[in-house]
Amino acid sequence: MQSAKTKLLFVLLIAVAIGAGYYSVQMRDVLTRSPLSGGEPLVNLSATTVDGEGNTYVVAQSKQEVYSIRPDGTLRYRIGHEPDDSGNQMIFTDVAADREGRLYVLNTVLDPYGLYVLSEHILRYDASGVFDRQLFEWKGDGQSKRIGQVRALTVADSRLSFFISEAESVSLKLIDLRTGTIEQPYIFDLPADRYVSELYGREPGELYYTTKRGAIYEVDVQGESRLIYPLDGSDEMRKKFPERPHADAAGNMYVVDRSQNAIVRLAPGASSTELVVTNEALAEAAPDAESYDIQDFTLVQGGLQVVLPDRVLTFDGAGEVAASVTEAAYDGARMTQRALVWAALVAGVAALLALVGMFHVHVMQRRTSFFLKQSAAFIPLIVISMALLSNTIYNSFTDRLEEEMKRELSVLAQSGKHIIEGDRLERLTSPNDYMNEDYQAIKSRMSFLFEGDSDRRGLYSTLYKYDDGKLYIIADDDDSVNMFKPFPVNEENLLVVEQGRVIAGSWTDSTGEWTYAIAPVTNSAGEVVGIYETGRDMNVLARDNQKIMLSIIRNIVLMTAAILLVFLITTYFMMASLRKLRKSVMDIANGNWDAEVKIRTRDEVADLSEQFNLMVRHIRQYIKDITAFSEASYRFVPQQFFKYLGKRGILDIHLGDQVQRNMVLMVTKIRAFELMSKRLTPKENFNFMNAFLSRFGPIVRQEEGLISSYMGAGFMSLYPRNSEDAVQAAIRIRKELAAYNEHRARDGYQPVDIGVAIHKGPLMLGIVGEETRMEGNVISDDVNLTAMLEEMSANLGVSVLVTRTVMDAMREPERFQFRTLGRIRVEGKGEAMELYDVYEGDDESIRAAKHKTKPLFEQGISLYQQGRFFDAREAFIEVIKRNRQDQAAKLYFYLCDEYYQRGTSADWNGTLAVS
Repeated sequence: MQSAKTKLLFVLLIAVAIGAGYYSVQMRDVLTRSPLSGGEPLVNLSATTVDGEGNTYVVAQSKQEVYSIRPDGTLRYRIGHEPDDSGNQMIFTDVAADREGRLYVLNTVLDPYGLYVLSEHILRYDASGVFDRQLFEWKGDGQSKRIGQVRALTVADSRLSFFISEAESVSLKLIDLRTGTIEQPYIFDLPADRYVSELYGREPGELYYTTKRGAIYEVDVQGESRLIYPLDGSDEMRKKFPERPHADAAGNMYVVDRSQNAIVRLAPGASSTELVVTNEALAEAAPDAESYDIQDFTLVQGGLQVVLPDRVLTFDGAGEVAASVTEAAYDGARMTQRALVWAALVAGVAALLALVGMFHVHVMQRRTSFFLKQSAAFIPLIVISMALLSNTIYNSFTDRLEEEMKRELSVLAQSGKHIIEGDRLERLTSPNDYMNEDYQAIKSRMSFLFEGDSDRRGLYSTLYKYDDGKLYIIADDDDSVNMFKPFPVNEENLLVVEQGRVIAGSWTDSTGEWTYAIAPVTNSAGEVVGIYETGRDMNVLARDNQKIMLSIIRNIVLMTAAILLVFLITTYFMMASLRKLRKSVMDIANGNWDAEVKIRTRDEVADLSEQFNLMVRHIRQYIKDITAFSEASYRFVPQQFFKYLGKRGILDIHLGDQVQRNMVLMVTKIRAFELMSKRLTPKENFNFMNAFLSRFGPIVRQEEGLISSYMGAGFMSLYPRNSEDAVQAAIRIRKELAAYNEHRARDGYQPVDIGVAIHKGPLMLGIVGEETRMEGNVISDDVNLTAMLEEMSANLGVSVLVTRTVMDAMREPERFQFRTLGRIRVEGKGEAMELYDVYEGDDESIRAAKHKTKPLFEQGISLYQQGRFFDAREAFIEVIKRNRQDQAAKLYFYLCDEYYQRGTSADWNGTLAVS
């Protein structure tokens, strides 16, 4: 039962370990966050939208993930990019949602260096965040950088609308979300020098677009563009740039004013813009924000939802903050799921440890080999050391690689400051100068740095203008960045501007992670008028580092495997001597005392083996002596005798040890031995007896008996198992006697006869004697009785005389040939005993005669016991006629005749008295 329970527990632990491991792997994303965390922090946000239920969708983690957040701030789900083996980079650049809570994302595929757009895909996810299907794919033109040609995803009336922005025209596309069909209901041409930046709208006559020169145009049904910003006669064009256009049902236009980092509203027919959310309001609403740079906003019922790099703020119609979300909190179900995942991990580890423990206890029997101990100590040490070595090599190499990259970028940045003309940079004063002669000359010079390198290895360049203590982005390789976008002045920028230093570093923002170098740009007078920056996407470096890491890991794994293999082989062979010694010890423990260990090494183990061999020789000799002594003792005291006493051997025997058992006794004696022995010399007497006992003694042992003592001309044997063993032994002895007498006759000796008596009764086996002389003995009145029965057997003419207690104890007495002798009174015993003549072992003629007359003989016995002496006499006469050697029949005949003629005594009870 214990074994079955152990096996069941073992199977259950294996199932728990496998199940928990599989579940933990499937939910491994949960394990990347601390089990104590209460939500997903919002980091590097960039775009947002809201569905009809008030759920917010925000692009996070530098455009690598999208979070769906309920109105109460709890996380509905999050999605990431599907695994891609192409090596290309992917970013989420726009999102939209329908009333059913389905999400539509614009997945932009970039080249491996994260610069040029290769393709764009509109993907749909169901209300639970599970990927549904791809709705649209657009191949890039090979020129767009970081942002493609698909713009402004919008969902309304079961249709998804978006724009395809090309150099000279813009087309509106509609996807029927019920059927999946794609339509192009509208296309308009762009006037000359209208460099589209962003688009908004979904119906002809309600379309708007912004340009790289900071203007906003409305497109009518005929495709004509009308300027609506900057307002006529205003000076708002100076360094202002509207971004993220939105319009409400009343026709009000909302945009981000980058010069103020504010959201402004332009009412239809108004002469100026109106501030809706100011930078000061943002600072007041989020004093601990890492940056107040507005990434995106969307119109919600009765207010605005504004996205900063690390949070989502909701403003009501009065401009007050209604909500601030910095973390997408886990709801109860998700917290339960996280708890289950961590619990599964803990349960899996616990089950694995329990399996190791059970294997140690039940399989290894709490035994751990020295080889395993040494391996368990050194293998983790080697593995950890090699892991630390690989980590050190990787960190050293990647740090050096990053420093080398920064040096290369510094060289490029320093080269750029000499190539870019500062005087032309000074003449660029507003977004309206986009693509003028000076701008194009500067862009040409910036591109000159990368000539001959088609993919540019992911390198980008940015030019800043330093004007009146402020920095503005003038040109950037990210097409989503507009001219004269303010850039914060930090300590590094000031060092470049004020001291003319070249500085390298790295940073992370909503667009990604970057390594960069910046250098001053001077005019002809030597004054610093700008900063030139060149850099590289850290994802490129991370990918290169990953390749390096994989290479290092592969080499370290091979080295570790080689070291472990050498270690294990060396340890294995070094322990060969111990294994030999252990094997010899185990052989000796298993009884192989001839085992010796042969070790050729000249070390401590060899010394130990020599002493071991010497010890084994002494033990072997000692065992040989003990074995000889034990075997000699068995010749004097049978081994079964010790067993009955509950002792292992003669060394455990003590004076007075005894046990009472109910056993079958058999006395076997040579008849008329006294007369025969007188004719023999003492030596001949001993030779005869030894030959006799050697011939008949093994028969006793073969029938599960033991000879308890030798009785001059015979022996007494005990049969503890059953009566059949004793009777079978007696029959075999009688049959062996015939062969023995034939052998004696051939040698000229007289034949001998044997009498056997068998009785069953209680007896005591024990040790008698004194401290210096002891022997095993059997003490019982039945021993004397059995000896007397053997002496009586000759008078009865019986070779094997058996008492009724023996016959009653047999399960199948009929399997033997026997006849009853009636109730016979033994001299000196009070009560008569019913005796039987087992004649199966007699000579064939005698056996056949007794068997043929058995019914008549037993009838005569019955008549005798009834007192019908005449009838009994007649029966016995008939038996004697048929078998003149039947001594028992003759004895009964004489008694019947006497009792018939003279009568019996008054106390006669049907028994036969034999002396």
